[in-house]
Amino acid sequence: MDLGSLLRPKTVAVVGATEKPGFGANACKNLLDSNLGERLYFVNPRRTEVMGKKCFASISAIPEPVDLVVICTPRDTVNAILEEAAAHDCRAAVVYASGYREMGGDGVRAEQELQEVAQKHGIALCGPNCGGFVNNVDQVWAFGLPFYGLSRQSGSIGLIAQSGQICLQLMNVSYMGYSYVISSGNNTIIDAVDYLDFLIEDEQTKVIALYLEGVREPNRFAQALAKAARCRKPVVVLKTGVSDKGRQIAAAHTGSLAGSDAAFNAVFKKFGVIRVNDVEQLLTTSLLFSKLKEPPKNPGLAILNLSGGETAISADLCHLNGIKLPDFAEDTKATLKEVLPEYATPNNPLDMTATVAYDSQAYRKTLRTIMADPSIGMLVLGVNVPETLTPQNQIIHTGVCDGVVNVTQDLGSKPIVVIPSLSGHRDPGLRQKYDAAGVPILPSPHYGFTALKQLTDFLNYNPDEVTLEVAAFSSGVAKSSGSLTTLSEHESKLLLQKYGVPVSHECIATNEKELVHAAATIGYPVVLKIDSPDTPHKTDIGGVKLNITNEDELLAGYKEIIASVKRHKPDARINGVLVQEMLAKGLEAIVGVSRDDQFGPMVLVGLGGVFVEVFKDVALYPVPLTKLEALRMIDSLRAAPLFKGYRGSELLDVDALAKVIVAVGRLAAERKHEIRELDLNPVFVYPKGKGVKVADALIVI
Repeated sequence: MDLGSLLRPKTVAVVGATEKPGFGANACKNLLDSNLGERLYFVNPRRTEVMGKKCFASISAIPEPVDLVVICTPRDTVNAILEEAAAHDCRAAVVYASGYREMGGDGVRAEQELQEVAQKHGIALCGPNCGGFVNNVDQVWAFGLPFYGLSRQSGSIGLIAQSGQICLQLMNVSYMGYSYVISSGNNTIIDAVDYLDFLIEDEQTKVIALYLEGVREPNRFAQALAKAARCRKPVVVLKTGVSDKGRQIAAAHTGSLAGSDAAFNAVFKKFGVIRVNDVEQLLTTSLLFSKLKEPPKNPGLAILNLSGGETAISADLCHLNGIKLPDFAEDTKATLKEVLPEYATPNNPLDMTATVAYDSQAYRKTLRTIMADPSIGMLVLGVNVPETLTPQNQIIHTGVCDGVVNVTQDLGSKPIVVIPSLSGHRDPGLRQKYDAAGVPILPSPHYGFTALKQLTDFLNYNPDEVTLEVAAFSSGVAKSSGSLTTLSEHESKLLLQKYGVPVSHECIATNEKELVHAAATIGYPVVLKIDSPDTPHKTDIGGVKLNITNEDELLAGYKEIIASVKRHKPDARINGVLVQEMLAKGLEAIVGVSRDDQFGPMVLVGLGGVFVEVFKDVALYPVPLTKLEALRMIDSLRAAPLFKGYRGSELLDVDALAKVIVAVGRLAAERKHEIRELDLNPVFVYPKGKGVKVADALIVI
């Protein structure tokens, strides 16, 4: 559906216009303040006027077609109003009413009926159970909450939230500027993905801030994120549902599918989405991206403070956030020694000393000197911008502000960010000067440095290096059909071999003659394992014999395995005994697949053997994926140094392990409706150039 009539209407009708406090009165007041003039109509058959504006008895009485109808009436009246609006050529609606899917029971039926009416007439519907929207580009404010009196300044942040109160909180911050604010509610017809698509294509929107409780169409969601990645438009997401309680609340709030949090994390990583943990972080990160006139050309930061204490704190915060600060070039250091007091040391982060704040010429030269350093992409200034200018602080803070603004006007100047030591209000005049120069003032070091890390991660993200797709289920949720079947180890390995996964050399023996022949063909030493789909944990029931070196041991081991399995699991289906080469020891890794019911198969890698349970050090990622993505998965592990020759040990064949991850990802993607679980453990990883071998495998279909 075209969102133009919904979000950029030329003609609006408010049905249920009233002066009684609530959504109806708020919508009337906000729309009266909008840029609609005489193309705003109020409808209320029991009133002749509301707020001094004439009321029509019905939509059909309005003398021209209506682009958007804003419905402020109870749930049970909504469908009839939509029918009347459609008859008057209206193709968009905002429905504030609640009591739909979010309450379950009768509400689910009511929402289905609402959906049927809207779809029948092609109505782009915002809601229900929503706050409406704010369009600051065209000054159309179809919002049902009382935000008049708050800032309505146009800006470059596009905000989407299923919660109206989250929208209201963020609009209440006077220095934030929005292109659009959309409270989407239950997303019955138009959902977060549609709004996301709209804002990605909107030229007035530089950054998208998204409060998300869940998605219903993961494929479309991934496609929208891929579009944002390709055009390098940052998407900052506050996703709830990390905890069980959070998922329950999200479901009760809007009836959304919260989804697996680990899967969302993996998807966000693939598409370069910036995930935040609370509203303040959403605000700070969106502010940073929106206020910079242009992003840094490289992620190298220089931190400049006016005291040693602030410098030490900023160094620690960079370390805690994983921000690497490049050293200044030698000529940069030499110039700084000339400019700064002799007791200042030209390091990054830099303590300029308080003396420089009183010397505007030295302050500006310091900034320009560091800007000229090719390893520096952006300057971060520790400046405690006051709440109010006073005769005591005016000289220093006006001087510092003017100096910063002056430097930003230089040809080839680099972005600058200000981070005060403490959160608090800032002098409006100073903030306005900084903002006009494209210099954001971030709230505090904790949030400021977290946002800077997210900025550097975004700059380092390259959409050309990843597969911008996921094997999500087109229906939105995986549908299970039939019973689960566990393949035997040998059956699992035969399937893996078709995808190029290197597995151990092995044969099935169903009698002693085949057993002896298999061992002779493979060569001693060998391993014996029961091959049965009913014994996934073979060791626990005596189903494994290691390091068989001769025929006598072979025959004895065969008999012991069969007897032990029959004793422990008399009903087990036995295909035979697997005769397998005795693999040389290597670093044990695990490669597996788990299925997320929304985003489809996820491949994982980590330390294998017993370590996977002890350390739980695994990386999860959506399929399909490239070799580079697989290498980054390995590199993200806490155990990554073990693969890279830790403390003199051999460098391992991580390339070969990455190829296995890619192959398993391809298998999982191509057979996403079939494979429920896949577990390769252990995968022996050998020294560089010597490859990997899968020792054991389990596939559940």
